[in-house]
Amino acid sequence: MSPDIKSVLVFGAGFAGGWAARSLADSPQGAGVKLLEIALNAKERVGRWAAVEAERLEDMMAEVRARAELEASKAEAEPEPAEPEPKPKTKTNGTSHKTRPVSGAA
Repeated sequence: MSPDIKSVLVFGAGFAGGWAARSLADSPQGAGVKLLEIALNAKERVGRWAAVEAERLEDMMAEVRARAELEASKAEAEPEPAEPEPKPKTKTNGTSHKTRPVSGAA
């Protein structure tokens, strides 16, 4: 973007912003009051939003704690699984893919 176009756009944005600010009130004091009113309303909305999000976070944390406690109680109640018996060793026949058990005497 060329510098000339940027200058025109910045001037236009400033002019429109000034016009909008002037139309909010008839005096500078009225504009200040209006801006403070807007800021207070925004603060209220942000406060309500933060309270809702904090409550949602608390609910999620409670659910996580409940699930963790449930899993911990299940783990304590279940006995340790026994080690599986080892499978017998097998060898391939060499000519086919069938296996036969290995005996002590070969």
